Amino acid sequence: MAAWQVEFAIVPRRALGTRPRVPIADLIDADWWSADRLPPGYARQLGAIAPVGSSSTTELQSWGQEDGNRIDVWSENGKAVRMIARVDVRRLDAKFGAMLLQFARTADAVLVRKDGLVVEPIVGAFGAALRNSTAWQHANDPAAFLASYSDDEVDE
Repeated sequence: MAAWQVEFAIVPRRALGTRPRVPIADLIDADWWSADRLPPGYARQLGAIAPVGSSSTTELQSWGQEDGNRIDVWSENGKAVRMIARVDVRRLDAKFGAMLLQFARTADAVLVRKDGLVVEPIVGAFGAALRNSTAWQHANDPAAFLASYSDDEVDE
């Protein structure tokens, strides 16, 4: 994942209440969809959001670019079990964002940012999640982003 990407797990809404707590470190790699199904024709819907991307394995389907806007779906035994979206905040793509949110609503899902923030699939919440991310700070104010690391090191 690039420093300018915000990473979200696309999680079935009901999974948040039925699954045991997932440690933050495992959040992105959890198989949230193992007990639920993505909407029928999800691959076609995702293809409307971003072009089909390359994949190094048959268990992974990708749409979009590795260092840009991207959606990945992992499968086990032919069933989708995990879905990740990466949003490039260097140049926001309103169409990508709107269609991603529409997909999440259709799938009755929420977005869960890598740090654990649960984001409803609505424009305001999604925009706030992007603007409050470290990727946003890196992409929009790199000097402040780098200074935050050097300040931390000086204090130690």
